[in-house]
Amino acid sequence: ITLEGGENEPEEHNPMLGWRGIRRELDQPEILKCEFKAIKKLHEQGYTNIGIMIPLSQSPEELKQAKALCSEIGLEPQKDVEFGMMVEIPAAALTIEDYIAVGIDFVSLGTNDLTQYTLAVDRNNEYVAKHYSEEHPAVMKLIEMTIKKCVAAGVKCSICGQAGSVPRIVEKLVGFGITSVSSNTDAIAEVRKTVARAEQKIILDAARQRLE
Repeated sequence: ITLEGGENEPEEHNPMLGWRGIRRELDQPEILKCEFKAIKKLHEQGYTNIGIMIPLSQSPEELKQAKALCSEIGLEPQKDVEFGMMVEIPAAALTIEDYIAVGIDFVSLGTNDLTQYTLAVDRNNEYVAKHYSEEHPAVMKLIEMTIKKCVAAGVKCSICGQAGSVPRIVEKLVGFGITSVSSNTDAIAEVRKTVARAEQKIILDAARQRLE
């Protein structure tokens, strides 16, 4: 809100649960179409490694509407450009198969938001931050379910947020079938070692099962 135009932003009592992400962009479709047009322009210039990811979705209907608006400006989702979504809301994790049915190329698990929405904990609130944990069983169940359903459907699944920098969590993610992990710079070396060990264990376990 310190940038030019920010003075017109609405005051919200709880902006983290407010007017942001895809819900805002669908309320202001001309802005979303401008973003799609910018991506189309880059794509036409040869930057074909760019994908589109919709944020903060709670309903597959939002995915349908976003894809329709993208097609409207001449950029065909899942044909001209990869199209995916963030999973930060428990509702999206619990209904991920419905999103897959609509059509997505990839999913990125936003563990920071997913954790605070699942546990009803604001990690920036000093009074309750001690209750914030990506390793809470409910959070891990949502993550595991999402990854496994994406793997079964051939949808790429990655993770961003603090969880991707915690080796013991990353080890579990590899076991679930995660495609890629985003980590903090200072955690990359240890996370790489963790991924290598976890993948080696999966290979060895598979080999033992064949022998049995």
